[in-house]
Amino acid sequence: MKKRLGFNRANGFVVWLMVLAMIAGCAGGNNGQPGGTDPANPTSSVKPSASEGEAAPGEPLRISVIATYYTPQPPDTTNSAWVKLQELTNTKLDMTWVPRSAYDDKISISLASNDLPQAMLALNYTAAPLVNAIKSGAFWEIGPYLSEFPNLSQMNELQFNFTKVEGKTYGLYRPRSIARHGITFRRDWLERLGLQEPTNPEELYEVLRAFTKDDPDNNGQDDTLGLGEYKDIEAYLLPHVSSWFGAPNKWSVENGQFQAEFMTPEYLEALNYIKRLYEEGLINRDFVVTEELQRTTMFSQGKTGVLLGNNDGAATLKNETLKYNADAVVDLMGNIAGPKGERVFAQQGYTGVYLFPKSSVKTEENLKQILGFFDRLLEADAINVMAWGVEDEHYRIVDGQAEQLIKQEEKSLLTDGLNELSIDDKSLRLVAKGADELLLKGEKRIQDNAAIAVPNPALGLESATWTQSKSELDKIINDAKIKFITGQLDEAGWESAIAAWLKAGGQKVLAEFADSLAKSQ
Repeated sequence: MKKRLGFNRANGFVVWLMVLAMIAGCAGGNNGQPGGTDPANPTSSVKPSASEGEAAPGEPLRISVIATYYTPQPPDTTNSAWVKLQELTNTKLDMTWVPRSAYDDKISISLASNDLPQAMLALNYTAAPLVNAIKSGAFWEIGPYLSEFPNLSQMNELQFNFTKVEGKTYGLYRPRSIARHGITFRRDWLERLGLQEPTNPEELYEVLRAFTKDDPDNNGQDDTLGLGEYKDIEAYLLPHVSSWFGAPNKWSVENGQFQAEFMTPEYLEALNYIKRLYEEGLINRDFVVTEELQRTTMFSQGKTGVLLGNNDGAATLKNETLKYNADAVVDLMGNIAGPKGERVFAQQGYTGVYLFPKSSVKTEENLKQILGFFDRLLEADAINVMAWGVEDEHYRIVDGQAEQLIKQEEKSLLTDGLNELSIDDKSLRLVAKGADELLLKGEKRIQDNAAIAVPNPALGLESATWTQSKSELDKIINDAKIKFITGQLDEAGWESAIAAWLKAGGQKVLAEFADSLAKSQ
């Protein structure tokens, strides 16, 4: 989901004007160095960089970095894990920490004043001021250099594509699972009813019908439903079901022309499938007013047997369910295959990117040294320092797994800040000793599903109309989806809603995405 850079009411407009006024200066090589008090966090002292030039051979490379934190206090960068990481990478890290609540404003002010570190974590990467700064030449384009680094060059090309600006790569993304969607279900209900695990939408319909009608919990009461859902049908319900029927992920593009997912016949098939579940009472009829927590509680309390969610959430659901029923068997269902086979919609795949300002990284050689640091962070020893701390002090390896030697609270204090630097995909991280088998199964499923992930082709593209009018356009079509599912709108009414969306600005959105795609190519 694209998000605009956050501004508070007191300074938002002023910051915006400052950014617009100073964008050109960002690329101009201003010699100002970071220092003084962080205006977005007056209680936090910002240390001036000791050196932002190239490191002499054998000498530690000094790198200034700005990042965020989510805890009451800034991370402790003096502990042994931080020391170990700097030893491994031969660096001296000059960290500026800003709380998440103030981070967006801090980045805006830093852009405007050209007071930038060598590595800048950009969380709201698609914000207009930041995109404009990138286009103006304020940051290094790193794409041409990635092939020189053995680990950076192996990072996921699809996730890099999601971060491109006008077809160019400027940032190192912080990976997040790209294909998380999965289906959690009550395997004991399935086996009690003598059913096989479903593999296609029609077989899943039969399971949902049986879970609703055939007393799967064997208590003699009509008190179960096949599927529980909640009011945000865009979160899980529609992405799951529309992917089975072959609809595109948000948008489709053919011969350079864009089309919204809901304009396709496959999407209408998905809506009709959900409408069928609603009409037959196989889904909670009050889903339009149900909250997400209520939905998960329905599952854990044994009121529903299937939950469309994420693979990495199954273990938590299992543990919650066992609190109510110690004999429950919760598992992950295999992928549902439709006319186009097994498909999982790709999610954004990153949370923030690291950018490298030209005003503080002044030479190509210095850029390569900093990229070398991030490349070194992708080696297993550095990865596990960031994940676990120092071996034999904070954890030990037992049977190829990490056994924690410190309390979880202490580990969080140790590694939370280090994790903000992490750009690995977790594939080389040690697994926790005694980790839940369902958790490991979910993580493996996420990795495997990356091969069948369907990307959103508009990620990384620009549409001014979409940025300005997304809420109004979404309301037109989302209201129509609910009305169609609940029987208040027929197919003719659905087509009328699409026409209204196009007239209200949707047609301009499609044209602007097409134009942005053409420019990026």
